[in-house]
Amino acid sequence: MSSTEISGSAGTRVTSAAPAPVDDRSSVGWRLFAGTMILIGAAFNAIDGIVGVANAKYFKEVSGQSVHLLLTGSLRAWGWVAIGLGVLMAVAGAAIFFGATWARVLGVVAAGINMIFQLAYLAHYPFWSFTIILVDVLVIYGLVVHGERPQSQPDVVLTES
Repeated sequence: MSSTEISGSAGTRVTSAAPAPVDDRSSVGWRLFAGTMILIGAAFNAIDGIVGVANAKYFKEVSGQSVHLLLTGSLRAWGWVAIGLGVLMAVAGAAIFFGATWARVLGVVAAGINMIFQLAYLAHYPFWSFTIILVDVLVIYGLVVHGERPQSQPDVVLTES
C-alpha cells in the first residue's frame, strides 16, 4: 500500500512504501494445513512401505499384474525407501507446527522427492499415486506460497525542494 502526502509550498512529499497488510491468520492456517497434509502423506508412505517390506506379494496380488519399478525391481527395496520418506516427512511435518524455517524447506524437498517417487509407481496404481502426488502439491503450495512473510518494511521518505 502506498500513500503520498504533499505539504506546504516547498513540495515535500512523504511516501510510505509499506506492503499491504498480511492476514497472519491465513498464512498460519496454510502452514497448519501443509503440516497436517505432510503428516498424512508420511502416514500413507509408511503404510505402503511396511506392506512392501512385510508382504511384497500383496501388491502383485491386488493389481493382478507383475510390478516392475523404474529404478529397482525389488518391492522390498521400494518399501524401505517409502518408509524412509515417510519418516523424513513426519519429522518435517512435526517441526512445521513449531514454526521452524528449516522444517518448511525440508517439507518442500521431501514432498518434491515423494512426487518423483510416486511417479515411478504411477503405472501400477494410478489413482493412489495421483492422490499422493496431489497431497504433495498442496504441501508445497502451503509451505512456499504461504510461508512466513516479513511483518513490515521501513517507510521511505522522499523530500523534494
